[in-house]
Amino acid sequence: MPADVQPSWAGFHKAALGRPPRELLVRTLNFFAVERRPPGVAVDLGCGSGPDTLELLRRGWQVHAVDAEASGLAMLRDVVPPEAQARLFTHAARFESFEFPPCDLIWAGFALPFCPASEFAALLRRAASALNVGGRIAGDIFGDRHAWSVESDVTTLSEQQARSALDYLTIEAFDIEDGYRVSGGEVTRWHAFGFAARKAATD
Repeated sequence: MPADVQPSWAGFHKAALGRPPRELLVRTLNFFAVERRPPGVAVDLGCGSGPDTLELLRRGWQVHAVDAEASGLAMLRDVVPPEAQARLFTHAARFESFEFPPCDLIWAGFALPFCPASEFAALLRRAASALNVGGRIAGDIFGDRHAWSVESDVTTLSEQQARSALDYLTIEAFDIEDGYRVSGGEVTRWHAFGFAARKAATD
């Protein structure tokens, strides 16, 4: 988040602990369920304290949880059920430099906008390369009308640019949110694209 609207990361992660999994993540997991594919390997980029990681673990996935802030990862490890601990791998790293393992799902809930613009295309390419055939990447991209589009450390794209960034994958969902929402305790102009895209063939 931009510095002028960013709460303390520890407070942000603590507040997120009790939230339910994102609807877009659940919908993406339903694609796998319809295909009758068993849980595989998932990467949760920018996982924070891991409410979405917990849902993946609950469904039987092996999860690589990635976040640059160790405080969130510590909170996540504290709440993981004992029976799921062997399926969780935490990585204190910036996700644009993270070495992706071969995986079936990459979840990037509100994480991609905080990848530097100079690294954005390369990150998506590396993520897609790590996906097994039939794997998916899902998450959020901020639009060019977002209030934070003026911030140098936030990457925003037009709808056309966002779709083009995924043009080597098969887009299965592309949601557009264009309005206002509360973020960081303030009502914020919000423009974002939630997407899920499938890898149909090898690169």
